[in-house]
Amino acid sequence: MVNRRILSATMITAYAWVIWLVIMVIAVFYYFGFFAGFVEKYRPCAPETDGWDMDYHTTCENMTIVMNGDITVRYGGSLTIKNVTLIMNGSRDGERVIEVLGGGEMKILDGDGNYLTMGDRSLITNGDNKSANFIFFVQRDAKFEMNNSEVSNVGSRKYDSTRGLRIGAQDAYLGGNVISGNLFGLILEGERIKVVNNTIRNNLNGVYVGTLAFDDVIEKNIITGNTNGVYLTTGSFNNRISENSIYRNYETGIIISNSSGNSVIKNLDAGNYRGLHLNHSWGNVIDGNTITENDEGIIAQSSHGNDIKNNNVSSNSIYTISLTLSHNNTISSNYLADCYQCIMLQESNNNTIQSNEVVDGKNALSAFYSDLNSIIGNTIRNNLQSILLQNSDNSTVAGNALVGNTNGISLMNSNSSSIVSNTVSNSSYGIWLYSSSLNSLQRNQLSNNSQGIWLHFSSRNNATENTLSKNNASISLSSCTGNIISGNSMGENTETGIDLYNSTSNTISGNNIESNGGGLRISNSGYNEFISNVIANNGMNGMYMESSSGNTIRENKIRGHIQYGVYCYLSSPIFLGNEISGNGNDCDGCSGCQ
Repeated sequence: MVNRRILSATMITAYAWVIWLVIMVIAVFYYFGFFAGFVEKYRPCAPETDGWDMDYHTTCENMTIVMNGDITVRYGGSLTIKNVTLIMNGSRDGERVIEVLGGGEMKILDGDGNYLTMGDRSLITNGDNKSANFIFFVQRDAKFEMNNSEVSNVGSRKYDSTRGLRIGAQDAYLGGNVISGNLFGLILEGERIKVVNNTIRNNLNGVYVGTLAFDDVIEKNIITGNTNGVYLTTGSFNNRISENSIYRNYETGIIISNSSGNSVIKNLDAGNYRGLHLNHSWGNVIDGNTITENDEGIIAQSSHGNDIKNNNVSSNSIYTISLTLSHNNTISSNYLADCYQCIMLQESNNNTIQSNEVVDGKNALSAFYSDLNSIIGNTIRNNLQSILLQNSDNSTVAGNALVGNTNGISLMNSNSSSIVSNTVSNSSYGIWLYSSSLNSLQRNQLSNNSQGIWLHFSSRNNATENTLSKNNASISLSSCTGNIISGNSMGENTETGIDLYNSTSNTISGNNIESNGGGLRISNSGYNEFISNVIANNGMNGMYMESSSGNTIRENKIRGHIQYGVYCYLSSPIFLGNEISGNGNDCDGCSGCQ
């Protein structure tokens, strides 16, 4: 026989109290929404066309929805549309609004997830009044996805924030869409937003990256027919613009304004008025882009510390790369062709221009009122003007190869710069200084130019250890004073090795002047010193002086000339310790020559 335990009244009462307490706790938790996340919130699609306000989940497919009111997706709500035409039917601009609040979610999708099938795209647009654009907000902390769909006619001029599809949500994704006919195509104001493989056309700004947008990716889009293609504005940073085709926009392909740390990589930027504009921006990388057939290529204004490299910047009709009031930038390894102002600096200091190739342009590299710049290792071919420093001081021009340009390296009113180890050939002149002082010209290779080195109205410059060969004239000084020409090698130049005209107090020393059309020619020049030069086998004359007095000729070796070793006409130099021999006539018209 089974023994049954009989519960006492006390135990029954205790169990009852426990059950009651559990029920009350559940009721309290339910009242305060503790179980809200666990309650099924899905509802069938039932659009409330006069105003749709949802905190539930719904999916609408294969239909047309005409909204005569606003759509609001609240915290906990989710709206998904697939192959839906959603018409925001307003009577005036900005009347209708779609807003996804923080904690809400919206997905705009095609029917089958296939980019190539066009007939099942979702479309969101305005209604019968085509001038009545609607407003579309996706707020911070919302979720947003748009794939293989289309949005048009978004944006009201009421406020900056209402001018396009404004996305403040983190980690939003837009891929394979057509975004057209908006005031601003997209306004990105969140972080880690991805805009990939879209066609963005016929907007005022194609993609506008706003304040505090960072780590956003704009990649592989077609951006065309807008006023501006991509516009990064104040406070945006660390965004990536890559592999886009940005073409035929009416003003600028890419604008970076008051924005830092962005990467612009491998884009096609063509047929715009201006390719890329940096304005008050710093620390950006412009790498591997093709920027072509614009009026202006890359323009930097008041922008510092940017890295412009590996770009193909060609066939831009006015400026190709231009810096104004911009410092500490690097321009390197770019290819520039068929340009008017290829690289130009204006009031821009401490920039590095290195390893670029500049061909078939008008003005290859020009610096105006720009100091402390380094121009190093560039290849410059077949331009009109190759390198020009004007009113620019304390710069370095080193290791550049200049071939076939009309003009070589030019300094005008520019001081205290170093022109070192450059190769200049087949130009009208290799190096020209005008009204410039305290510059160093050293170890340059100058050949097959009309003029090797020409100093004009210039003083206290040093030209040392240069090699000049097969030029017409080798080194010329006109109206110059206080320059040092020393240790240079001059050979096989058609005319004279060194030519002085109307120049005083210069020192010509230790040069090897051999096998030129003439050795030295001195005209209307006085009080110069010619010391320890080797002047040999220079055609008719070793040293020819005319109307020149007070010059000192000391310890030179002058030999092997057909007519005169030294010829003086209306000139009275001072000779000290020279070796003058083996010439047709060692001295003529010179007192004390021997």
